Amino acid sequence: MLRIMVTCGGGFSSSALVTHLNNDAKEKGFADEVEFVYKPFDFGGIGGLVNEVDIVMLCPHLAHNAKDLAAKYPNKPFYVIPTRLYGLMSAEDFYEDAQDAIAGWKETGMNPFHFEGEQTAIRVMRTVSHRKAMAKK
Repeated sequence: MLRIMVTCGGGFSSSALVTHLNNDAKEKGFADEVEFVYKPFDFGGIGGLVNEVDIVMLCPHLAHNAKDLAAKYPNKPFYVIPTRLYGLMSAEDFYEDAQDAIAGWKETGMNPFHFEGEQTAIRVMRTVSHRKAMAKK
């Protein structure tokens, strides 16, 4: 099972998003393949949960923390969720981006990981997973 941490500042938006993503995965029949968890970044940090997940997905407003977190936890991939996708993506899209980001991180060592041409989360225009967006091209 792939475990994905979603973190935001106080846990308000990430907790709501994680609830939605877990419900969506259950409704679509793949909840046995993925689990989404959240941890508020501002209240004690994410350290206690980092080693229990496969990837940490940062809410867009934490992009400025990504490099420091990746340096602090070099054995864990970090990925900044593109701004347009944060509230729009389905569990399947999050799951696909997590799988592909982990694979990309393992291949390149880039941390925080970003897909080619997506260095700045606020400039990403896709509304589906990177995998689906590339398939449409």
